[in-house]
Amino acid sequence: MTYDELLAKCRALDGKTLQTKTGKPFRVGIFMDCPYFIPLSTGLGRSDGRKAAERFLERWNQGHSPKTSDYRDVTVNASYFIGVMLD
Repeated sequence: MTYDELLAKCRALDGKTLQTKTGKPFRVGIFMDCPYFIPLSTGLGRSDGRKAAERFLERWNQGHSPKTSDYRDVTVNASYFIGVMLD
């Protein structure tokens, strides 16, 4: 998946409630061509930037691992990215 495809997927999911692997609900949005995530528990948007999203995608494309621990060194938002990818 390319970064542009990730953005398109996030745009398509805008307004929809998604879940992490552990069942925590969140929503996804785009701001300045970068995905951000809103956990419904806090309502506060979070993003660690485009570079982290690109690093996540690079790792995701290597094996499509659903384990957040496989992305620990590239993004703090792995659980949300995985939720988007598996939707």
